[in-house]
Amino acid sequence: MFFMHACRKSVGDDFIVAFRFGACDYMEGGSEIKDIPVAARIFEQAGIDFLDISGGHCIYTIKGKTASGWFAELSKPAKQAVKVPVMLTGGVKTGEDAEKLLEGQAVDLIGVGRSMMRDAEWTQKALAEVQ
Repeated sequence: MFFMHACRKSVGDDFIVAFRFGACDYMEGGSEIKDIPVAARIFEQAGIDFLDISGGHCIYTIKGKTASGWFAELSKPAKQAVKVPVMLTGGVKTGEDAEKLLEGQAVDLIGVGRSMMRDAEWTQKALAEVQ
């Protein structure tokens, strides 16, 4: 965790330090869901301000998983383990998807990438869905 401490020292306390964590590899010998709370606490103790949860370092999708927020099963253990906000990235396609994940207390923040790349007006549409 030296790099996290060095990053915090370099930017100071007034700068937000986020960490993107590939929380589960979904493969034999890779990181597992049971490892998430321990890792999340280590990152928090190292000085991060929020934790961005996504799939593992080797596999980024889960075969057959089509529900929104593909990695919600990974964000929940992290959120329960730390006090810093936890963001979920992956499979959020609509504003309703985001609301359900937030209401289900799977996360504190939602990361949206591909949906916004496909549609520059995604944010406006998502907000209109939930208002």
